[in-house]
Amino acid sequence: MKFKKSHVLLISLMSLFLLLAMSSVSASSDADIIAQDMAIDDVSVIGDVDNNLNDVETLSQGEQTFVSDEPETGGDGNEGDDEPVEDSINTTLDAEDKEYTYGDTIKINFTLTDNEGNAINDTNESNFKVYYKNLTDEGDFNTTVGFSINNESQIVLNRLGAGEYLINIQFLNSTIGDKNYTESSKNISLNITKTGTRFNATTAKVQIDEDVIIPFTILIDCNKTLNVNASRLNVTVNGIEYGFTNITGGNNVTNGIKLTNFTKSIGTYTIVIKYLGNENCNESEIEFELHIVENNTITANDTIKVNDSNKTITIPFSISNSQIVNVTYEETGENSTINNVTNLTVTKEDLILIVIYDNGTENVTVNIDQDNFNLNGTEGNYSLELTVPIDFNNTLYKGQLVIIYANDTLNETNKTINLVAFKELFIVPVGDGDKADYQFGNFTFKLVDGNNQPIANENVTISGFYFYQISERGTSLSTSKTLTTDENGIIVFNDTMLSVNIDTIALYYNFTSLPAGTYNATFTTGGFYQLNNKTEITVNPIDARIIAKDLTGEYGNLLHYTFQLFSDKYNAPIKFADVKFVINASNINADRDGVTNATGWYTSPDLNLTSGVYNLTLKTTGNSLNCADAKAKLNITQREATLTASNRTIYYNSDYAAIVKLKDKKTGKAVANAYVLITVYTTSKKYTQFIGKTNKNGNLYLSTPLSVGKHKIIYQSIDNNYKTGQLTRYLTVKTAPAKFSAPKVSTYYKSGRVFKIKLINTKTNKPIHTGKMNIKLYISKNKYYNYTGVSDAKGFVQFKATLKPGTYKVVVSDYDKGYTAKAVTSRIKVSKSPIKMTPTALKVKKGKYFKVKVTSTKSKKVLSGVNVKVRVYTGKKFKTYTIKTNKKGIASLKIKQKVGKHKIVLTHYQTKYYTAKKVTKTLRVVK
Repeated sequence: MKFKKSHVLLISLMSLFLLLAMSSVSASSDADIIAQDMAIDDVSVIGDVDNNLNDVETLSQGEQTFVSDEPETGGDGNEGDDEPVEDSINTTLDAEDKEYTYGDTIKINFTLTDNEGNAINDTNESNFKVYYKNLTDEGDFNTTVGFSINNESQIVLNRLGAGEYLINIQFLNSTIGDKNYTESSKNISLNITKTGTRFNATTAKVQIDEDVIIPFTILIDCNKTLNVNASRLNVTVNGIEYGFTNITGGNNVTNGIKLTNFTKSIGTYTIVIKYLGNENCNESEIEFELHIVENNTITANDTIKVNDSNKTITIPFSISNSQIVNVTYEETGENSTINNVTNLTVTKEDLILIVIYDNGTENVTVNIDQDNFNLNGTEGNYSLELTVPIDFNNTLYKGQLVIIYANDTLNETNKTINLVAFKELFIVPVGDGDKADYQFGNFTFKLVDGNNQPIANENVTISGFYFYQISERGTSLSTSKTLTTDENGIIVFNDTMLSVNIDTIALYYNFTSLPAGTYNATFTTGGFYQLNNKTEITVNPIDARIIAKDLTGEYGNLLHYTFQLFSDKYNAPIKFADVKFVINASNINADRDGVTNATGWYTSPDLNLTSGVYNLTLKTTGNSLNCADAKAKLNITQREATLTASNRTIYYNSDYAAIVKLKDKKTGKAVANAYVLITVYTTSKKYTQFIGKTNKNGNLYLSTPLSVGKHKIIYQSIDNNYKTGQLTRYLTVKTAPAKFSAPKVSTYYKSGRVFKIKLINTKTNKPIHTGKMNIKLYISKNKYYNYTGVSDAKGFVQFKATLKPGTYKVVVSDYDKGYTAKAVTSRIKVSKSPIKMTPTALKVKKGKYFKVKVTSTKSKKVLSGVNVKVRVYTGKKFKTYTIKTNKKGIASLKIKQKVGKHKIVLTHYQTKYYTAKKVTKTLRVVK
């Protein structure tokens, strides 16, 4: 396994005894941290140890901490066969005895050669195993030790405790490249001696109200920091032993302790800390002073900015003392404590000022002489004035000012203030560099200091816009862009690839530019140089010219109109600019907004226009271009077409009078929805004109009544989009043999049913339209009504009359010279109409209306004009009323009877026309 920072091997109690029995060792490496003993969270080591799990020392993780990345155990080689492979090459392994001090990285130089003495390279951990045992142990090697092979081809063993060891290094049967090598081994002695230890500590200063924290570290001979268990330390203050913990709690101590039962009072104390050592590390101790000082505090800003132009700073501050004071409240007699804060009087002699900074090679400390700073103010409101003694530049612009009050006394306190220097810069346009032409101009600015000296090779960030960047994966955008000044402090950028908002067109076309106008650009720098300047930049409109010409096209062809936008000044097209395309004609008035493409061309949408001449107006939109509108014409010409029709003979009004087909002359395809004029001569001089539209198959059919004889017909296209010549054809109309179809009809009074008569050509079995006929309706044997009917397009005449119940004879005969047909006799039988009378409600207020709804039982429709007889009983007496239905089929009776229940009887009144069942109900009259 590999160890990472603050990772250690967890060992259970059972593992502890097994390790003691086997003298096992764990892994570590060439590092600044030593792990030893066997406590939880520590790495175990070989050697005699106390049976106390807290008796632990491990190297801590601090400034010189090392984190091992070595495996816990070695590898097993490639396959690791015990028997040599056929044609294997014999090997020889050699290594030297070594002696180290505990904590050192154990590196073993070795050589591996073949039977001809040639070095075998390209080995790794998997080709080896390493075993160990104590020098005094008898028997075979049976315990492995973890190891790695470093870049210098050395075997690096994991951590071993102090002692004398015999190490067995085995090279395993291995295949390296295309060669097979046999195993070999080497035994060496390894002596690890105990390491010396020493403390690193200085005088500890603790304020009276703070925890007593004593910082220190313990180092071993190889300058690695030791992490020790608290049980291995002894701490006395003025000769009295005190308890303690790690600074953050717990038993393992790395960089200091916190006293746990020490009663503080202001004064100076002597501390002695002794490390008791163990089987790997020798003991050591240190004596130093502990100062418990007043609870004084310097209050000031944590950071002060320093202007490099004069380096003079003013620091407001105060120094106060706080004490916990016992008080008794007179009103209640209760005791309590308060924090009593007192502002202290300060003199220059009380203060020490130290400036600390890193000049790139070393840390520099500068003591400020009292003659070089001023102290002003009174208690609680002091200020320091001084000039910072640092030569700032763009790599050295940070430092610290330490203010020490009452140094080396029990009133001592200090405050560290961060100093951040800046050099104020200015961004200025070079000439008219704050102005640029739309799409083509550059903005040019110079970065200068207060003396107008240019600042070269400095990053300047521009914001206030969206900046676009093209890559292979498309367009990306950000809210800022960083440019670097040249040797003259100049930065240059243009108005393209930036926008004041997220431009979807830019994302699509990978291009954008600022429209003409004035914008606020923010320029900033970082670090030592301070620039935060919002400057106006102006995009100037440019002159542009529209390149366009007239266009002629034929109807039916898909057309597009194109024009180009061009800058004569820059001799270049203007791309992705906003334009407008306007069409004006008698039949259309439309405009389309658009954008020129990457070469400055605009292409209109598909133009599906009828033939004619269209006026085009081409213009730019927005304020970025000074461009005159351009005029052009679009001429859509008619397509040539052909008409086809035949001379025809038909029976009188039994077929189409005219049939014509319109085809495209070029394609031969049928022309749909085109207008054709048909002139039909009824005599040699008189004619009737018809206009029709062709169907989807290009055909037009005309049905019109014509007398028997020969008629001239002239066809011509009058469609706006197609032109043809005239086509003359002739139609011959013959007398039609015909018959009447007049089926008998049985119906009921006011049913609304019609009597239908059909006129049919007996030769073609087609209906005859516009044929006149005579209809006699007999109301008695010798009396009749005489009617004249004309057949419709389907040959029908529909006869409708309201007849009383009874049977009527109907005689139909011809009344037209265009056809001949025998008269036919039929009949119409009218029966009484069955109706239903239904009260709408049986509860009515006195003085309101009782309503009856009358419907036909046949058609279910309401009937108007029907009389209903209503008999209303009061006891055995009754009154009879007659009421008539309105257009909604409702008959109403105003109720004047007294409150109570009344029997009502409904009967129909017109017995000659209707039949209905008597209806008996109970009506409840209420107030």
